[in-house]
Amino acid sequence: MSIDSATNMIVIKTITGSAQAAAEAIDSLKWQEILGTIAGGNTILVIVRSEDIVDSVVGRIQALIKR
Repeated sequence: MSIDSATNMIVIKTITGSAQAAAEAIDSLKWQEILGTIAGGNTILVIVRSEDIVDSVVGRIQALIKR
């Protein structure tokens, strides 16, 4: 799995077939910083409200993954 970002977008690579479930889990968190997600088979696009908060959101997602 990997996480990268550009401007106000975060791209998360997952194992094949799990991106939609992971995106649903992210959406269910209802973080105000996240506008929404789009998922394919192994990739999630997370749109956040501004570039200023991307690093914070990436950190929070990484913390959830490490649980």
